Amino acid sequence: MAVRGRSDAYRDVDYLVGVFLAIVTISILIFHPAPLDEALMPLETLFAFLGGSMLASIPACKRVLVPGKRLRGRTLEAARAQFVESGIARKRTRTGILIYVSLLERQAHMVADTGVHTSALGAAFAEQTQALDAAVAQNDVDAFAAALKAMAPMLAKEHPRIRGQVNELPDAPEVKA
Repeated sequence: MAVRGRSDAYRDVDYLVGVFLAIVTISILIFHPAPLDEALMPLETLFAFLGGSMLASIPACKRVLVPGKRLRGRTLEAARAQFVESGIARKRTRTGILIYVSLLERQAHMVADTGVHTSALGAAFAEQTQALDAAVAQNDVDAFAAALKAMAPMLAKEHPRIRGQVNELPDAPEVKA
């Protein structure tokens, strides 16, 4: 399992919000009917840009501003990259599974190697996968743990541990900010 603070910085969103607020500010300053100090306009525009960029960098704002399809795609891309970087793809039995959780996006993805046929695990497994994702979306750690525990026997039944088989990967979850 890998838990990340975010799957992408989405800096372009910060800058776009900053530019938008700067344009709105300069438009108001130029077309305002009352006389304004023109010497302060560049400074006010700069502060509008910085304020908008900082506002957009707040995680709750970012989740609203970034389209859900992009959040999901970026999280899945990061999960697949983590799968390879962690060495899970190098297991001899090709039965490695990574549960990837991204906190900013509030999404979880399960990436399974080619030896794991999740479609053969049935509807109950699919429900637990959805419950896992829903728990992360709601920021519910207890529901996440319950869904994860419910998945374990289903996976163990389909892919039992072979006697004498060496565990090729560490069992401890990897957490990075």
